[in-house]
Amino acid sequence: MRNLQRAIAATFGDFIYVFVALSVAANMLALDYILLTRSTTFRIMVDQNTAFFNGSQLVLSGVTAALLGVSTAMLLYIFRHRRADGMAAAPNTVFGSVIAAIASGCPVCGAWLLPLLGIAGSLAVFPLQGLEIRLLAIALLIYSISRSSSVILGTCAPGRRWRRFGTNVAVVSLTIAALFLLPYVPAQYKIKFQQAGITAPTEEQILFTKRLGSLPEQVNPPDGFALNARFGDMGYKLVQAGVIDFEKFTALYERAGTPLTPEQLKIFAPEGSDASVVITRDNAYFLLNLFWAFGLANENPILTEGTIATYGKGRIGDFASTGGWTIANQPLEEIFAKSQLAPLTPEQQARLQRVSENTYRPCCGNSTAFPDCNHGMALLGVLELLAANDAAEDELFEAAKYFSAFWFPDQAFDVATYFMATENRNFADVDPRVMVSEQFFSGRGWSQLKGWMDANIGQTGQFSGDSGGGCGV
Repeated sequence: MRNLQRAIAATFGDFIYVFVALSVAANMLALDYILLTRSTTFRIMVDQNTAFFNGSQLVLSGVTAALLGVSTAMLLYIFRHRRADGMAAAPNTVFGSVIAAIASGCPVCGAWLLPLLGIAGSLAVFPLQGLEIRLLAIALLIYSISRSSSVILGTCAPGRRWRRFGTNVAVVSLTIAALFLLPYVPAQYKIKFQQAGITAPTEEQILFTKRLGSLPEQVNPPDGFALNARFGDMGYKLVQAGVIDFEKFTALYERAGTPLTPEQLKIFAPEGSDASVVITRDNAYFLLNLFWAFGLANENPILTEGTIATYGKGRIGDFASTGGWTIANQPLEEIFAKSQLAPLTPEQQARLQRVSENTYRPCCGNSTAFPDCNHGMALLGVLELLAANDAAEDELFEAAKYFSAFWFPDQAFDVATYFMATENRNFADVDPRVMVSEQFFSGRGWSQLKGWMDANIGQTGQFSGDSGGGCGV
C-alpha cells in the first residue's frame, strides 16, 4: 500500500497527470451515459430496478471512472518517462475500460456491446444482471494500477518483461472467459433486481403459451386490415407527377417474383380504383412502396415545416426516405411535397400531427412526424389519406397499429406476446396508442421489451420472413 501511495504521489506531482485523470474519468462517465441511452433511458432504468441495483450501478460507475483516470494517467507517466515495462499494464487498462462499457445499461436492455463479443441476450442473463461485469472491470483496473506502481518505482525484477506481459494478457483472457461463462450460471444462483410490474409471469400465467399459436393471425389477420378510404386515382397522379416511374415500379415487383395483380395495375389507370385500401401479408410490400411515394409527394406541413425540414437544412435528399426513393423520373426537388394528393383542413391537420408525433417504428427511434425512412414516410402517407377522409383520431391510431404490424410482423408479434403474457390480452385488445408508442415500438422500446422477454419468457417463436420489405425500394 505504501508503494502504491508513493507511485500515485509521483504521478500526480505534475498537474498534467491530474488533468489527464480527471478528463478520462469525466469522459468515461459520459460514455457510460451514452451507452446507457443506446438501449434505454435513465428514468426507465430507475423505475424498473430496485434502489440497491440503481445505487450500485451509480457507485460502481463512479469507481470505475476514477480508477480508469488514475490508471491512464499512470500509463502516460510511464510512457513519457520511457519506463521499460510500459506495455505491461496497458492490456488491463484497455480491457478494463471496455468491460466497464459493456456493463452500461439496465438488465432488461441488452447491453449493445455484448453481441460484439458473441454473447447473445441481455445483461439479465448474468447472475447479478451486469453488476459483476463492473466488478470485473474494477478488478482489472486495480491490477493495472498495481503493476504500473511497480514500474514507476522500479521495483520490477529486471529481465522478466515478457513474462509479466504474458501474465497480464492471461489475466485479461481469463476475465473475458468469465464474461462468456457467467450467463450459464444455474438460474437458482441468479438474482433479479427488477421491480414488481416488469417481473416474469406466474406459473399460472405461463399457460398463455397454449394460445401463442393464434397470435400470428391476430397480428396479421388473414383477411387483412381495411381502411375507410379508397385508392381513387392516387397511383395515376403519382405517375403523372413523375414520383413513380411506372416501368421501374412494375419491374421492381417482377424481379421480386411478385408481379402486380390486375387489381393493383388498375390503381395506376386514369380512371383509378374504387377498391378500399386493404393491407394483407401478400400486398404489404406493394403498399409500403405505394404509400412511400404518396407520403413523399403529398404537400403537408410535416414535410415542409417539420423535423425533416429542420434536420435537412436544405439537403432534403440526405434521408433514406428521400434519397432512397430511386424509382422516380423527376428530380427529388421537383416531387418532394409538391402534389396536392390529400389536402387537409386545420382540424384534420391537427389530428394528423398528434397521431404522427405519437407513432413509432422499431427500425429507429423516430416518430412518423420525422419520416426519415421508407416505413415512416409510408405510414405518414396512410395517415394523410385517412385524415383527408376525416377519420377520427382513434381510427388513425388503429390504422397505424395494423399497418405497422404488417410492415414489422416480428416486432409486432413480440409486443403481442408481451401483452398476452402480462395482461392476458389478445392483440386486438391492445390499445393502438400503446402498441405504436415510443415505449414499445420505437427501436429502443422494442429492444427493451425484447430483452425483458428473453430474460423472463424465452424464445416464443417468430414470423418467417418480412412482409414489410427492407428500408429500400
